[in-house]
This record gives sequence, structure tokens and C-alpha cells, in this order.
Amino acid sequence: MSTPTGTSPKALRARWPWRLGLRGQLLVVFGLVLGLATLAAGGYQYRSLRGQLTHADDALLRTHAQELLGRISLDPLPTLPLPSQRGELMRVAFQAEGQPERELFRSAKFPSDLVPTLPPPDAPGTALGPQHRVVAVGRAAAPPGPGADEAAATGYLTLWLAHPAAPLAQAVARVQRTLLLGLLGSVMLAALLAPLVAAAVLRPLRRMAAQARRIQQAQDIAPLAVPATGDEVQELAETLNQLLARLAGQATAQANFLAAAAHELRTPLATLQTGLDVSGRDPALPAATRAALAGHDAELARLGRLVDDFLLVGRLGAGAALPTQSQPVALDELVLALADRELPRFRAAGRGLTITLPEEATTASLTRSTDADQLTTILLNLLDNARKHGAPGTPVVLRLLAPTAGLGLIVEVENVLTTPLGPRLAQLTTAWYQADPLAPGTGLGLWIAGRLAQGLHLTLQLTETGPHLLARVQWPAR
Repeated sequence: MSTPTGTSPKALRARWPWRLGLRGQLLVVFGLVLGLATLAAGGYQYRSLRGQLTHADDALLRTHAQELLGRISLDPLPTLPLPSQRGELMRVAFQAEGQPERELFRSAKFPSDLVPTLPPPDAPGTALGPQHRVVAVGRAAAPPGPGADEAAATGYLTLWLAHPAAPLAQAVARVQRTLLLGLLGSVMLAALLAPLVAAAVLRPLRRMAAQARRIQQAQDIAPLAVPATGDEVQELAETLNQLLARLAGQATAQANFLAAAAHELRTPLATLQTGLDVSGRDPALPAATRAALAGHDAELARLGRLVDDFLLVGRLGAGAALPTQSQPVALDELVLALADRELPRFRAAGRGLTITLPEEATTASLTRSTDADQLTTILLNLLDNARKHGAPGTPVVLRLLAPTAGLGLIVEVENVLTTPLGPRLAQLTTAWYQADPLAPGTGLGLWIAGRLAQGLHLTLQLTETGPHLLARVQWPAR
């Protein structure tokens, strides 16, 4: 089902609150199918049992009526046995061919107004008013009078016998209650089984979702596990794997292109920068020309750093870990060297750079075995991000914290934000993301810093505290 352009799933749920997810749909369908099947089976059983109980009740009543009919004597006057059971009603009539019916006996409570509706002999039993049920039996007989029992039968003697309908109604009600209890039990069983069935049906989809989340958090694109179910779920997994393979191919091609382009650009940029450096040292150049060459040299240096970032993106984006060359690095000396290197850029941007070092820490406690070049790249990217995106005129703090109990050595870069980040903070380490699209940069610095920190087994954490953004690089506690 397609949704209108620009309409999010959350907006659709707000517009149609009755919409159910796949799990809810499975629960509803399973409950409806089981409930309807149980209702249909219960209805069929109820009709069948009600018919059997009614037929058995009519058979007993008919047997009793046959017994009473056999005891009737018409010679010389009609002699009839009375009903022997409580609440029974009886009517006896004789009809000769071509003559009107002659009523021989009728119980006092037998409703005379229902006589025209009485069933004929051997017909199924019917209701006689709201409280009785009646059947009819008959036999051939001679008209009542002397010698009637031995005379030739020229007419028909009919006996209608009715008894209370309450026992049959009670038996049918008991059957109905039993079936209703069975229906309620089936509904409860469906409510218990439906989540289990839904969980079993959705298990392959949950596995694919979990694998997709792992792919999102990982650096490589691994194929999804394909369930051998032979249904739409297997087809979906195979289709998603084809999509993931295409995305992986595109990502690899993009990373290879960036790496190749960066390699090709580094040589001419280095040549141009060397030429400008040599030309700028000529004492015969006018001051204006020297200033212009200095500006060009700064732009070439910026382009060189951008090319280096592209080269790192090409290597890191392909999922390959950069090789590390670990050696003991005195972090206090590294921080001071970075401050001396970056201080001219901060001054040119009208920003201050404050360095804070632990006073009583020993050199051994501030030395770690790591890759100095990659660590330098991490800290330079953090400083570059703070210089470019901090509030104008505010200082940036580069802080080295000695290890304490339970915490490893920490390097922090703190700056004042122009505007609060809020939910955008979690996106700062995403490739190509810029919190301020108008700010200079490509949105790669923090992403590269995060990937390099991961390769060095360091923790890079970004925290927004009031108007300050704190970037913390932390070593594991010893």
C-alpha cells in the first residue's frame, strides 16, 4: 500500500489509530479464524444435539402414546385410560370416512383453539403452546358401539398426547451452556496461542531486522540469513540480500574512487605548494605579491588536508582497518606540540586556545603505547571542528586529565556552541553530516576521528552540557 508523498508512518498512525502492525494483524486473524471455526463447530454440534434430544423426547412420548392407544376400547362405549404422568394432556378423536371428526376425549387443560393445528399421526412432534410438546398416533377402528372391537374397521382413531416441554428445554439449555463454555475456552486458548503463533511466524523477520541493525552499526555489509521456508519471507530475504550486495558494491566503488582521486591529487598539490613556498622566499617580490602567495599557500594547505581526509574516507569507508604502528607516546608532549601547531590558525580565526595539563602526574602515567600519527589526526580533527563550529570569539580548551581510579587517561576538547545541538548531537559522527550547512568543512572530521579511535581501541564521546560541547577521547583503565 503506497502512502502519500511526505507522509510519515507516525503521521499515518495518528490519522488512522486503528491501523495494526503485522503482529497485531496476525493475532487478529488467528483469533478470528479460531473463534469463527469454534463458533461454527459449536453451532453445528448444538443443532445436532438439540435435534437428537428432541427426537429422543418425541420417541419416548410416542411410545407412551402407543401404549395408551392400545388400551382404548370402543365396545360398547369408549373406554380410555388416563395419562399416567404428571402434566400430560390427551385428546382422542374418531373419524369415519366422509364424516366429520368425533371427539371422544379431551383433557381439561388441552387448548381447544390449537386443535386445528395438531399434527397428524406419525408426524414429528410439535409444540403445543409455550409449555407442552405433542405427538399423534393412530390406528384403524370401527365406530364406537356394541361389537366395535371385533367389527370391521371403517374409520380412524387418533390419540394426541402432550407432556411438559420444560425437561427438554432444560436439557437443551445444559447443552447450550456446555458449548458456550467450550467456545469461551477456545477463545482463551486462541488468546494464549496467538502470541506464540505470531512469534513463530515473525521469527525470521525479527532475525532479518536484528541483522539489519547489526549492519547499520557495523562497518561492513554482511548478507542476511535466508530462512529455508519456501515462502514470501525467504523471497524477501533474498531480495534484501540482492539490494545489500548492490549497496556494498556501490560503497566499494565510491571508496575506491575517493582513494584513487586523493592519490592523484596529492602529487600536483604538493608540487604547487612547494613552488609557492620557493617563490614566496624570493626577497625581490613586492609585499602585495608575497601576501597573495601566502594566501594561495594557505588554500593549497587546506586542499591538502581535504585530500588527506578523502584518502582516509576511501580507506575507512571500504571497511578496512588502518594498520597501526604502536609506540610509546608521551601525551603531554603531544598535546603541547599540537597546541603550538594549531595556535596560529586559532589566532587567525580570532579564537583563543587554552591548554590544561595535569600538574602532579608523572611522565610514565601520561605515556601510552599507541599510533602517534592516527592519534594526532584524531586530536587535530577535534580541534579543527571546535575552531570552525564554536561560537565566534570564544576560547577552545584542550585538556589532558591524568588517570584516576576506574578511569583511564583522558584528552578533552571543549568549545562553546553557537546554537544548541539537541537531537543532532548523535549525528555529528556520521559521515558527511554538518550541523550547520553554511559552516566550512565537509562533515568528515568527527566521523574520521570516531573511526580512528575505534581502530585504536579508544572511546570517543561527545557530550553537550549547557552551551558547551565536550569531545572526550578516553583510554581504557589499566
